[in-house]
Amino acid sequence: MRTFRVSDQMYEQLKSFIVDPFDDTPELVIGRLIEIVNKAKARWAPFEAPEAVPEVEPPAKPRRREHEVHEEEESTVLL
Repeated sequence: MRTFRVSDQMYEQLKSFIVDPFDDTPELVIGRLIEIVNKAKARWAPFEAPEAVPEVEPPAKPRRREHEVHEEEESTVLL
């Protein structure tokens, strides 16, 4: 059996995972966390970036209609 030390802060976090305070030991809690991680790993898909990402041009700005340009010019006041 191995012995290792954890900080007080880590130990408090570990205690928050205790389900049954009479039966759960730190070893049981760590074992339960390892099981959860292993199950989660089995569901993860490795990230694989596509080999070639096609370049996409940004969408063109919508053209203003003629009357919209005049409305903006009319509302602008120069001093």
